[in-house]
Amino acid sequence: MGGAAPGKGYKRSWKNLLINKRYQLRFTLFMVGISTLLMTGLGIWVMKVANETTTVSMASVRGTPCPKIPALVESAPSEDDIPAVPMKLPEPGDAGSAAPADTPPPAPSEPAPSEPAPAEPAGSDSDSALGGDAGSASATDERPRAKIVMDESSMTMLPPVLTVPSDFGAKVVAHWTCDLRLAGKIKALERGRLLILYVLIGTGLLLVIGLAVYGIKMTHKVAGPLFKVSLYLGKMQQGRFDKVWNLRKGDQLVEFYEHFKTAHAGVVQMEKDDIQRLKDVIAAAEQAGAGEHPTIAEMRDIVARKEKAIE
Repeated sequence: MGGAAPGKGYKRSWKNLLINKRYQLRFTLFMVGISTLLMTGLGIWVMKVANETTTVSMASVRGTPCPKIPALVESAPSEDDIPAVPMKLPEPGDAGSAAPADTPPPAPSEPAPSEPAPAEPAGSDSDSALGGDAGSASATDERPRAKIVMDESSMTMLPPVLTVPSDFGAKVVAHWTCDLRLAGKIKALERGRLLILYVLIGTGLLLVIGLAVYGIKMTHKVAGPLFKVSLYLGKMQQGRFDKVWNLRKGDQLVEFYEHFKTAHAGVVQMEKDDIQRLKDVIAAAEQAGAGEHPTIAEMRDIVARKEKAIE
């Protein structure tokens, strides 16, 4: 009746994984805390190296020269290529206005016809001579003079012509293509740095969760046998000797549990021997005619209680 029963086995269930919460949670939290500290330190070092590498790579990319856009060359145009731009000069008397360009310049003024000189009065020769000289001087001063008027003028101003090189378009395309390619490399480096950060965070979370689950399952394999032993010991204290079932597959403390099973079987065997001896005493007393003695009746109660304890 006692001893190990090889037939029955228990399956693991997530509901009873935390058999010994104090032991299992303390051990699991210790493992998770140590792994978190290690992962945090490793992550800080990895991100420091990644940031330095990314910064150096970005500086190298920014320092890569791109083809420059060629400048337009100025050349002197000919009068046949570009029309002349007339420029009108203002008159000296009117700075704010200018004569129309189509108005011809006025002709020089004609000298006014001279009037006949008046008859000179008779007098002395000296008076005649003086009078003659004075008249000739007066005639010279009063004679009209020709005037030349600068009405307008024009000046041809030819603006400079910008000559486009033959490979201008190709160099412009090459410049902006290089610029966009460098910008794409910089964004790729930044995405790589963020990817490293996300991988570290994801790996850390997976490690913490995995260690937590593994710690609970592993401690359950240790706490399970201890819990079963404690249950059997509690029943033995109450005078009950139940069947000791085998451990589940994967449980730890197998040798310890086997020793406990041997000890339990020994106690059960001692109970059986006591029952047999008591039965022999009761049978001898009944043959001697003392079957109704109180001691024999008490022995019968003890036998019944022991037989019930080892069922």
